[in-house]
Amino acid sequence: MLNNEPIRQKMFSFIDQWQQSDVTQKRFCEQNDIRYSVFHYWYKRYRTQNLNNGASQQFIKLAVSPITGPAYAELVLPDGKRLLFHQPVGSDFLKTLIA
Repeated sequence: MLNNEPIRQKMFSFIDQWQQSDVTQKRFCEQNDIRYSVFHYWYKRYRTQNLNNGASQQFIKLAVSPITGPAYAELVLPDGKRLLFHQPVGSDFLKTLIA
């Protein structure tokens, strides 16, 4: 399985689809009938390949959108986990969370 190019392309395509979605990795795997451990393995390879191809991990896509509910701010991490802040937070604090 490690050197199977069609499988690699398929899994990398799934990862691209997940990154465009609003769901967690676990939910995406459930929706697409993929074992979470398999997805996580391929996601690690995907990140390693992008890092080796010169992709910079110093910049993270930032999307600003209104928040409904009691939270002041929400940080959505690349793995789909969400952090809710119920009071103002500084940019230095956020940098330490995503570094």
